[in-house]
Amino acid sequence: MAVRKMSFEGEIYYGAKGSTAATKLTNVRDVNLGIEHEEGDTSERGSGANPPIKYSRVTGRMVSIDWQMQEKSDDTSLSSLKTAAAAGTPVAIKLVDFSSGTTRFDGDMIVSYKKSEPHGKEMSYNFTAKPNNDDRDATIA
Repeated sequence: MAVRKMSFEGEIYYGAKGSTAATKLTNVRDVNLGIEHEEGDTSERGSGANPPIKYSRVTGRMVSIDWQMQEKSDDTSLSSLKTAAAAGTPVAIKLVDFSSGTTRFDGDMIVSYKKSEPHGKEMSYNFTAKPNNDDRDATIA
C-alpha cells in the first residue's frame, strides 16, 4: 500500500552560497515551493473558419520558496538567514521531499522576510527566497 507523506517529513537546508546547502533547518513551519512559467504565445490564425485556439510555449521558469520560522534566541540558522536577508547576500537552499526523497530545489537564493508580531501570539519570520545564479545554476525537479 502507498505511504502518504506528511508535511513534517519534508526537509529544508541552507548553507553558504556556491555550495550545496547542508545545514538542516528544524525551526520551520509551512514550507511552500512555487514553480511558475513565463509563456510566449505560439497561436496561429488558422483557416479563419473558427477562432484560433490559444497555444503557448514556456519561455522561462520561475521558482520561489517560502517558509516560516519562530523567533528563538538560540537559533543560529535563523540569525544567519536574517543577516543574509538584511545584507542581500545569497545563501544556498535545498528542498527535499523527505529524508530519502527527491530533491525539489538545489541552488543559491536571495532571501527576504517579513517579521510578524501578532497580538497574543508568538513572533515569527516569514521568509521568501528567489533564485540567484552568481555562483552556480540551480536545479529543480
